[in-house]
Amino acid sequence: MTPEDRVRAAAARFDQDPDDPDAIAASALRALARRQARAGKTCASCDERKPLSAFGSDAQKADGLTTRCRSCRRRV
Repeated sequence: MTPEDRVRAAAARFDQDPDDPDAIAASALRALARRQARAGKTCASCDERKPLSAFGSDAQKADGLTTRCRSCRRRV
């Protein structure tokens, strides 16, 4: 199920019963879907968009992550 499908399903539940504790406001779910779609980083070496977990930590960088993904760092 894609994030958009989850948003639609929860919004439908919310529309039917706003007091349902499992129904989350549609605006909050849309924001979550946008965040999940943008979550990640582009590797400077292979130019692929990957999840943040694919990058090592680097305290000297602004985002705290290396610029190259772990698989590209292994190849060198």
